[in-house]
Amino acid sequence: MRTRLASCLLLLAACPGDEATTVSSASSTAEPPTTEAPTTGTTSGGAPTSSTTSGTEGPTSTEGPTSTTGEAGVEGLELMQRMAGLWSGPASMTPLGTFPLMNMDVRAASGDVLFSRVDLDANNSLRFAFEVADHGAGPVLVYRNGGYFLGLLRDSRAVLTEHDDSSWRFCSATKGCEYIDATFGFDGDDHLILDVKVKGVQHVYWDALREETRALPEPFPADLEPLAPDAPFPAMPSLKIDVGWAAPLEEEGGVWAILTTEPCDLQFTCKHSRSLLGPATAGSTSASLLIDQLHPGDYKLTVVLDRNGNMAETLFPDAGDGVSVPNQAVKVAPSGETSVKATILVDL
Repeated sequence: MRTRLASCLLLLAACPGDEATTVSSASSTAEPPTTEAPTTGTTSGGAPTSSTTSGTEGPTSTEGPTSTTGEAGVEGLELMQRMAGLWSGPASMTPLGTFPLMNMDVRAASGDVLFSRVDLDANNSLRFAFEVADHGAGPVLVYRNGGYFLGLLRDSRAVLTEHDDSSWRFCSATKGCEYIDATFGFDGDDHLILDVKVKGVQHVYWDALREETRALPEPFPADLEPLAPDAPFPAMPSLKIDVGWAAPLEEEGGVWAILTTEPCDLQFTCKHSRSLLGPATAGSTSASLLIDQLHPGDYKLTVVLDRNGNMAETLFPDAGDGVSVPNQAVKVAPSGETSVKATILVDL
């Protein structure tokens, strides 16, 4: 299903002309060796506003930008506190146009790494992470971006090159600012602009609001010992959702699992922490979805049986779709796989 939502996710993980990628299995749980690829933003639209990128030019050599580590320690770590939260907003000026919405639930995935992820399906996802790593010039704050695109992994790392109290600029750890130039700029505590250029061309402009706060452990990061430049993501739990419905599908459709931390109404104006689309084949009465790399804790689950396969475009169910009991309580364990069942009970 090639929809605008699909395009928005694929856009961030891969773009035409990028460097070679690593082939992974179809499952997004695999963690193959990483390769450099363009960084990103997310998907969605909205009127652009001015970026807070500093006017100082960063390094452009292929040796990568210099470290910002000072005598007092790793610079720019305040960004981790600023980024914690559920962010939601449109992304514009992408190679594929403007997209209405992308949510990133940025939380601690370990004592040292911030992480968020958005999925279309098991083969297509986008991931953000912030960590302290050593790319050859000492410990430095790193913005990590990538995901799976049709089973191929993109995983870019950009290092902090400059910052002030409202703007943090990252450039490719291996190719400098000429290749990846990403700035996180804040207008107050709850308004974020992510402005990304790849090879000097606008790549994404994400205008997001913090919809929910997220507490970080104290202190965070717990340890400033830098990670290796190719360190894997922290181990995280997963949620398996088995969905059933009564009448066999007359044609192929889809099943959406939507996780929120606040109650969601049937207009779907709630801000989801994670969502995932799974296939629903013609003649079927059940489907299973696996949400991987999920932050543990309490969620509310709502499942939609998208009988006509258009919810990726409309962003909400329409006539004929089926819905489970909204806001089913789910508690994701700190590790391993949590399993739940959901039943489609109401047809719209």
